[in-house]
Amino acid sequence: MAVQGISRGSIDGGITPLQRESFQQQIYKRLRNPLIAGSFFPGEAVSSRGLAQALDVSAMPVREALTRLTAEGALELTNSRTLRVRVLTPDDFDEATAIRLDLEAMAAIRAAGQATGEDAAAVRRLHRDLIAAAESVDADRYLSANAAFHSGIYTAAGWPLLLGMIQRLWLIVGPSIRSSVPDRQHMATSMQFHNAAAEAMEARDATTLRSAVVDDIRTAAINIRASLADEAGETT
Repeated sequence: MAVQGISRGSIDGGITPLQRESFQQQIYKRLRNPLIAGSFFPGEAVSSRGLAQALDVSAMPVREALTRLTAEGALELTNSRTLRVRVLTPDDFDEATAIRLDLEAMAAIRAAGQATGEDAAAVRRLHRDLIAAAESVDADRYLSANAAFHSGIYTAAGWPLLLGMIQRLWLIVGPSIRSSVPDRQHMATSMQFHNAAAEAMEARDATTLRSAVVDDIRTAAINIRASLADEAGETT
């Protein structure tokens, strides 16, 4: 399924031609957003030539965007110099999760106090999209809607620097979330937290919103961490 202009399973496939925005920024966003949404798997190879052909641009802005994503920790070079989506170790994931808990809790508290009526309406729309995605039991659709819902809450906090730090972490952990594909039970459990978050946002209830966000992260992290440990051959 295509997400943000890119189809899952091929990081350089299904991309529509660029419009007015700068080539580098559009390429960056076309890659960043699906990575955040968990549209690609850890270890998936990235071809700068394939991306350039798909976007109908020269290779230079593509390489610049990929260099930026590599510096941000979303991509990595293998020993054979192949560029791929980063493969997190369990320790990497634990660190990212611990930081996410602090930053996203902070954003939730501030969002409850700072959100405008327009912000609340945007979160309501995103929540409806998330409900529909969960009912469809479509993993790609759900992951994309999940990322958008959380981003809507954190955007309402009104702190661009905080939002940027959170997005940087989602950029890193997104593929690991995708590798632990949500099933119906996972979605049902997660939706309990999302529903609570949506209600708390509407009521401007900072305590409940923070708890819903934190519980959602912690609960999802258990399965994701177990999957990473299994792939790494860890024993408990």
